[in-house]
Amino acid sequence: MASIVTACVLSYNHEKWLEKCLESICSQKTDYEFTVLVHDDCSTDGSKAIIERFEKKYPALMQTIYQEKNQYSQGINIVQKYVIPAIKTKYFAICEGDDYWCDSSKLQKQIDYLEAHPDCNICFHDANVVDPDDNFLKTFYPRKMWNDKELYKRLESPNGANLSVRDMIMLDFTPTASIVGRTERLLPILRFSTSLDLVVRLVTTYDGYAHFFNEIMSAYRTNNPNSASGSIQNSPEKLKASFLDRHVGLLREFDEFTKRKYHDTIEHQIKRKELIYYQHLNDIKAMKATGVFNELIPYERLKYNAKDIAPFITALKKKK
Repeated sequence: MASIVTACVLSYNHEKWLEKCLESICSQKTDYEFTVLVHDDCSTDGSKAIIERFEKKYPALMQTIYQEKNQYSQGINIVQKYVIPAIKTKYFAICEGDDYWCDSSKLQKQIDYLEAHPDCNICFHDANVVDPDDNFLKTFYPRKMWNDKELYKRLESPNGANLSVRDMIMLDFTPTASIVGRTERLLPILRFSTSLDLVVRLVTTYDGYAHFFNEIMSAYRTNNPNSASGSIQNSPEKLKASFLDRHVGLLREFDEFTKRKYHDTIEHQIKRKELIYYQHLNDIKAMKATGVFNELIPYERLKYNAKDIAPFITALKKKK
């Protein structure tokens, strides 16, 4: 029987967490065959040895790509060049090497839903947020960063929620290891400048809808210093290049991809990302100098309710 879904794992120096990640995938209980595709970007720790051990333990499942030189440092988009072309199954799943799945029926549940709902292009679920030592911090949802009350209320339903492309733009971030989608809907990403998970969610959802399972079926690891998000926390330059500029650029690419169908919603989300960026820098003066100040705060101040940014918004309003 041919595999129906490929679980894609990106590995780079994930020795500390990789065994747990791979075991959580390989031990999935399903009524169908699946493939575990692991791309290792020339790790300098013991990651490769762990992957090789899993190749011997699960020879029928494992498909591997080992790089002899680090591709990321050369500016090569690994997902577009190596991972997507290697997916030969109807569906794809994602689990980065420092995350893991915590429900042995996760793939079965998500594939069953996609098989029964042909208009649904992608589905995802709630997750536990854990630190580098596997300590539980919180659940990923409810993530009430913005005052989108109607959207958040739908996510709280025990039956989950069906989400439109516009909903996914406003929701912005989902646990990457929770995603399962249709491979054919992933292919347009090859035309984008990069394959950031933001693009995966939006492009795959396009021309259909996304389904959210209100169940915890994976773990999202935070504060990993080797991850892309972890490496930008203490660098304003990297934060701007890897977060603000990159996200804004991709949102505008998606705007063109959809022929500006969601233009107002995309511009709204861009303003939110600008607010997050300047709040992170705690730089009111720079925000005012960009010209964003006058349009952003009146536009957004009634929609943002996160406690950690409230003092910043108050200061902005006083200086206006």
